[in-house]
Amino acid sequence: MKVAYKTDVGKKREGNEDSLKVDEGNNLFLLADGMGGHQAGEVASEMAAKEAHAYIVQALNEEENKDSLSKTLSKAMFKAHDAIVEKAKTDLNLMGMGTTLVVLVIREEKATICHVGDSRAYLLKDASEQITKDHTVGYYLVKQGIMTEEQVPPQKWHTLTQALGASTDLLPELHHVDLKEGDTLLLCSDGLTDMLADEEILKIVRKHNDKVDKTVNALVKAANKKGGRDNISVVLVRV
Repeated sequence: MKVAYKTDVGKKREGNEDSLKVDEGNNLFLLADGMGGHQAGEVASEMAAKEAHAYIVQALNEEENKDSLSKTLSKAMFKAHDAIVEKAKTDLNLMGMGTTLVVLVIREEKATICHVGDSRAYLLKDASEQITKDHTVGYYLVKQGIMTEEQVPPQKWHTLTQALGASTDLLPELHHVDLKEGDTLLLCSDGLTDMLADEEILKIVRKHNDKVDKTVNALVKAANKKGGRDNISVVLVRV
């Protein structure tokens, strides 16, 4: 596999509230996008990636662990969530902080993905396939047939229906993808997808082909060129 990743503050924000954890030894990749003032989003996203990674690695290395990979990833989400909630109780500036989290594990030509929030995972082949579904009010309104995509107010696309540390009822979503040689998996925060359409992302990935470092740099550069309204984070895995 070839792996590359990059996180960038963007053009409008003073700080970066995104966090990445790339563990090539375990084929384990995590991306979080925090929210909250006074650097609370930065704290939440960093904790989410750190806590979830530590739990998953420990579980994978325990011979007596009877959990399936899916269950392990789900439990990691709850562990991270609980840690963030407890941390927020220690500092008034951290109250209400939360974060998205998307986790990817690759085992024997299969990808298992678990996520909460609107950070996304894509499978990029001949076409662009969004694997995850955004946990936002906008997506919910469209899915339930309450509104069309055109009727949804713009801010509703960014209002999360669940986030680690900020939700009372957490429902992590799981996905399984069979992989073939040449497939590309992309994890990203909404700082990328708000600026670039899926077709634009796919075009950039195709242009640079196997040069994954150039690809992630080109994606971040393109998002900034379009305005860079948010932090931009990308993890690219080429099978």
